[in-house]
Amino acid sequence: MKLKKDEYFSDDCIIEDPFYISVKDLITCTLCNKIFKEPYMCNGCQKIYCKSCLKKDYKLKICPAEKKEAKFSPGINSNALISKLKYKCKNCLKEVAQSDIKTHLNENCKRSKKIEREKTLAEMIKVKKELIKLSRKDVENKVVSNKISGKKILY
Repeated sequence: MKLKKDEYFSDDCIIEDPFYISVKDLITCTLCNKIFKEPYMCNGCQKIYCKSCLKKDYKLKICPAEKKEAKFSPGINSNALISKLKYKCKNCLKEVAQSDIKTHLNENCKRSKKIEREKTLAEMIKVKKELIKLSRKDVENKVVSNKISGKKILY
């Protein structure tokens, strides 16, 4: 089971080092006030916004600053800056560059295996509790409906 990036890394995990402080205004969307998620630049005025903000409010056709029709392209320079940000992993507390987050979660995160086991154990306990709740009649019929997965388990 792979760990999900959003569960362990978010804007509140960014390490506020001198680099981050110096580029914060350059990598923050003026529409949502968060660090860019897929930065897109207006080819006219050169302002940059999150792709999702542009899609949601402006259908990726109108520049929020100019209030007129515009073309947008990926913000390559912004992506380069964002990739240099350092985050503190909520899982293992290690400092990780944004560009290394996927690798960290999939291969290096020290506590990830423990969390996988804990989640699996929690799921097993949940199934066991559901089975205990079942009436004796269901058990005697040897057909039990597993409420968690919707599958039938035959005993």
